[in-house]
Amino acid sequence: LVDDFLYIKSLCHQIPEDSQYFPAEVFTLLHKLGFLQSNLPENYQNVEQKYPLYEILFKLGSANLSVGRIYEGHINAIKLINHLGSDEQKCYYFSEVKNGKLFSVWNTELKFEALKAIKMDGKFKLDGAKTFCSGGLHIDYALVTAGIGKKKQLIIIPLKNYKELNEDWSVWNPMGMKNSVSCRINFTNIVVPIKNLLGGLNSYEMEPWFTGGAMRFATVQLGGAEAIVIAAIDHINKLKRNNDPYQERRFGIMAVQIESGKLWLEKAQQIEHNSQEYTKEEIILYANIMRSAILDICEKILHLAERSVGVQGFMNAHPMEQAFRDLKVYLKQPGPDISLKNAGAYYLNNYR
Repeated sequence: LVDDFLYIKSLCHQIPEDSQYFPAEVFTLLHKLGFLQSNLPENYQNVEQKYPLYEILFKLGSANLSVGRIYEGHINAIKLINHLGSDEQKCYYFSEVKNGKLFSVWNTELKFEALKAIKMDGKFKLDGAKTFCSGGLHIDYALVTAGIGKKKQLIIIPLKNYKELNEDWSVWNPMGMKNSVSCRINFTNIVVPIKNLLGGLNSYEMEPWFTGGAMRFATVQLGGAEAIVIAAIDHINKLKRNNDPYQERRFGIMAVQIESGKLWLEKAQQIEHNSQEYTKEEIILYANIMRSAILDICEKILHLAERSVGVQGFMNAHPMEQAFRDLKVYLKQPGPDISLKNAGAYYLNNYR
């Protein structure tokens, strides 16, 4: 039998690198494998889960970081609906997940066009846009944050119901992560019913899971780092330089980095499955230090792989080249300094 993840990886390698190309075939496969249901409550699932969520996140990151990014957004949306949704919302949207529908969460916006929701006649009319909308209009349901007064409200938008929506590529021309198709979408004049509101005002930023979500994207990032290590190993072995003592030392350091990263993932999986055993503060702390540690790990691997492979690793046809660019872009998650600062503040006041 072909291993599921090898099959996914082979399909990912066929994705043309284009900032307007969505890897639909890969997500069709993820649906068939039941991966889109990975964090649904068990009573809503109709497939047996063969792999822990954090293993899936890691392996998808290793296969293709753009795929991992879109998948992580889907998982985030399901988690938000599970935490904030009514029983009716859970029943409907979770059944849509089982039918292969793809979800995402879009929060980023430019200040001058921040999305607002204006109540009128029992509905909400939207005004403004979102940027970095990963998955674009290939997503079925987008969870967007919209301002109501000085607070933010999550709204579930069934994108396929609004044919007037368009993808704006003017703000998405990155050096990496092209296939995340993270375009800008203008929601001005879109009208949504009240039943599409998810949770209460400012519930999107409720802790611990607003900060805790960093554990998921850090896991995808580590998968990307592994892909770079594998590409570098294959390159060195092909050139028969695997007995070079300088290369051995570099790869020894990379081995320490990857294996220590996997230990962070194991603890994150424990927290995911047994969150009731941890306080809110403990989850926030772990997410902050985990994302900081994996950022450091990934940056070290980027540096060492670059030293090991050299200029050949930056040619278009080289297996390391795209993964290198993708990881450089994906590591640019917001707030790395404040995450480390918050972790330090917690330790100064609580660690004994």
